[in-house]
Amino acid sequence: MNAVEIVSRDVSPALELQTKVLDYMTDFFVKKGFKWLLPVMLSPITDPLWPDPAGEGIKPAEVEVYGTKMRLTHSMILHKQLAIAMGLKKIFILSPNIRLESRSKDDGRHAYEFTQLDFEIEGAKMKDVMELIEELIHGLFRKAEEWTGKEFPKARHFKVFDYKEILDEFGSDEKASQEMDEPFWVVNIPREFYDREVDGYWRNYDLILPYGYGEVSSGGEREWEYEKIISKIRAAGLSEEAFRPYLEIAKAGKLKPSAGAGIGVERLVRFIAGAKHIAEVQPFPRIPGIPAVI
Repeated sequence: MNAVEIVSRDVSPALELQTKVLDYMTDFFVKKGFKWLLPVMLSPITDPLWPDPAGEGIKPAEVEVYGTKMRLTHSMILHKQLAIAMGLKKIFILSPNIRLESRSKDDGRHAYEFTQLDFEIEGAKMKDVMELIEELIHGLFRKAEEWTGKEFPKARHFKVFDYKEILDEFGSDEKASQEMDEPFWVVNIPREFYDREVDGYWRNYDLILPYGYGEVSSGGEREWEYEKIISKIRAAGLSEEAFRPYLEIAKAGKLKPSAGAGIGVERLVRFIAGAKHIAEVQPFPRIPGIPAVI
């Protein structure tokens, strides 16, 4: 699309839905006693998205700010842990994310600039977060039926599959998404150093939408013990210096057990709107491999 084509589109219906979705979700968290934080967009530290296979080929965009190298945040996962360390027991953020893919990924659901509703809870376990998201999504879908006149998945609780089970049966969660007609969980995913691992079991979870819409939420319990964190960083071949402030806080014993997740706003709106491509719900599309014209 050129600039004229972009501004000539009618995105009003999608943005009306997005407004309602954001109003519902933020109200849900406020009523649950969460504090609403403003986002961090530049930081010396950010989510490495590695060694998560899905994050392969993504490198953080960097700028110099007053002589210090800063990165555009991939996500606020590390900052959520630090917020919990400050004594903020339940927090959420509408968090802008920048993820610049090294390859084109125009599959209709990826964007290199997008927003997550990101949240974290001190002392929570994976079961607590999964049940909270199920409550949120079930209630949102009931409202979406009122807004759109369409039917949405009815389940109050979603089926749970081990990551290896998904790979063995379907090959990928994307393929599984195409086969399912209800949202489902994928758990025990080998992932980044901040996701908690106990006796070889990764205590994390992704929520996958049906009908080929794919992942809409990703989260996990967090590692908080310095020795486990530094061991994982070294095993992954990551730079310790790239996470120095975070590691200093962990070494001082300031991190706390917590769990949380991020929910992709545009992906959720795309599903509710029934849009084929994520660009249909972005006024200014940001599609990997395709230069932005506005």
